[in-house]
Amino acid sequence: MKTNEIYVSNQGAGREEALNETEKYADYQGLDHKAKMHIRILAEEMLGMVAAIAGNFYAYYWIEDDSEGYHLHLEARVEMNATKRDALIDASTSKRNSSARGVMGKLRDVFQNYWMGYKETIIYPSNNYDYMSYGIIDPGIYSSPAIWSLSQYQTVVRKDEGASETWDELEKSIIANIADDVTVGIKGDNVEMVITKRWKKANNK
Repeated sequence: MKTNEIYVSNQGAGREEALNETEKYADYQGLDHKAKMHIRILAEEMLGMVAAIAGNFYAYYWIEDDSEGYHLHLEARVEMNATKRDALIDASTSKRNSSARGVMGKLRDVFQNYWMGYKETIIYPSNNYDYMSYGIIDPGIYSSPAIWSLSQYQTVVRKDEGASETWDELEKSIIANIADDVTVGIKGDNVEMVITKRWKKANNK
């Protein structure tokens, strides 16, 4: 099943429609009270990230499901050019990663930098983007365009003895404790974030 695609922007367009579509999906699937709360929270976190993105940003939000679980999608559809890129860099408080605090802040930063066309910055990160390198995966092993994965980030941080502060941040993160994975990747000329929740945790299927 796939829901309607809802146009959303960082100016607030589509937010209520997207949340309404999420609740309609939850009702259609017969999710229990806890699972409904979880999908609502994940949608709010994703849309909250949209509101924090700099520049003239718009995207489409929808939900798809399969035998494993449901997937919240956010796909930015923008034709990037040098003028837009420069304007985004000037407008972005996260251009040096100074505002990428918290898990959603980091995810927003990864997403926004992909959107601005910094593929080389993410694949070959500088010291300012160490958290990105933690989550880099080989896109060839996935059928999806995923390039950065929260679950991979968690795995690497867990093994890093010097990353106790980062692990504590993950432990306190709402999205890291509800979602089974969050991926960010390139889809053609677009950038897509997908939040995945498996059925066994979503509605006890």
